[in-house]
Amino acid sequence: MKKILVLLVMTLAVFSSCKKDDFMDRFVPEVLYYEKDKVENADFVSTTLAAGITEWNIKCRVSAPNKLKEIKMYKTEKGKSEELVETYTDFQLTPTVYHVNYVLTDITAETVIRIDAADMKDHHTVRSFTVKVTP
Repeated sequence: MKKILVLLVMTLAVFSSCKKDDFMDRFVPEVLYYEKDKVENADFVSTTLAAGITEWNIKCRVSAPNKLKEIKMYKTEKGKSEELVETYTDFQLTPTVYHVNYVLTDITAETVIRIDAADMKDHHTVRSFTVKVTP
């Protein structure tokens, strides 16, 4: 009986020392662009402006089950280098979902917006949106 008890205690010690997987570690931030009031198409990643239109409202929903840490928005105009446009870090009111709403102005050439979202566990998701211009 004593041997069984010792074996049971040793087995429990071995299993309790194994690394426990946190189920939430499997989820990374999600970035979804949209045009109207909400996300209607997860594959919406580009638009073409009509001739004479020079502004576009970049809208995207960024979510992270492990709470958002930081969202960075970069802009690259055709033929120019990438620049940091905006950094968002205040997520106190909605720590898991944030709606980016940024008006891009003076668009004269194809422009790529890149969102880099990070959560509290330092998981990153990067997703781009392309604004094309009609000549």
